[in-house]
Amino acid sequence: MGEMMAGELPQIVFEESVTSTNDVAIERGREGAPHGWCVCAREQTEGRGRRGHVWASPAGSIYLSCVLRPGVRMQEFTALPAVCAMGVIDTLRELGLAERVGIKWPNDIVARVAVGEDDPFDRKLAGILVEAKSSADGPFAVVGLGVNLHPLTVEGEGSQVSPQALEPISLDDLMGGDGCPDVQELAGMLRDAMIARVDAWAAKMATMQAGMGPMAPILSEYFDMVPMLGKQVAVIAPTGHVMDTGTFSGLDIWGRAAVITPAGEQSYPSEAVSLRQI
Repeated sequence: MGEMMAGELPQIVFEESVTSTNDVAIERGREGAPHGWCVCAREQTEGRGRRGHVWASPAGSIYLSCVLRPGVRMQEFTALPAVCAMGVIDTLRELGLAERVGIKWPNDIVARVAVGEDDPFDRKLAGILVEAKSSADGPFAVVGLGVNLHPLTVEGEGSQVSPQALEPISLDDLMGGDGCPDVQELAGMLRDAMIARVDAWAAKMATMQAGMGPMAPILSEYFDMVPMLGKQVAVIAPTGHVMDTGTFSGLDIWGRAAVITPAGEQSYPSEAVSLRQI
């Protein structure tokens, strides 16, 4: 294979089934795979999600993982899940789903069955997992993305999900089975959109003053993609326990959610809680 031209992304590697696309990408990243290298599979046998949850990964979905080398400090990688989620929303908007999809803080992609002012975004279309790693070539991250292509029913021991998991919805459900790209085309659209967002964010980070949080360059636009903002929410622990309720009022430049509760405004990191609209 000849050398890639400047700005050209590597070809996506397609597999029928892997243990975990993130594991494959992490291994390649440690071997020196370039920014934008991506593997895509139709099935994972050992997929995983945030906080160690099992990520049920049956056939009928698309799973892809990309190596990211944004050229920023490793502590700034915390914004990458949100940045990549914005790239996924860009792709879904291109498919005509602008009014049907949004981001569930920090990085799940959610959708609504009907389009109406009061219709909730209460179905999960896609999940994102970003893992930061180091190598001889410096720090890198891997973003893993799973998107439901077709209606699915997950059964069996490997189907355990987090206590606060949303009911799934698929691209076929949203698009009526008409106009959904094939796996290779969709994978290319998603990879390219996420990399474009990461590159734009990294370029802005390079011009930011020291001490500015990694969410600062994208916060305003990210807000517009989060339909739960301003709504009443429950603050949920990883165990499923409801810790508090209140109004989801915003995020800070470090990505922490601000919730106005009866006891005042509280700040929550995404590693510790999730939010559910009530």
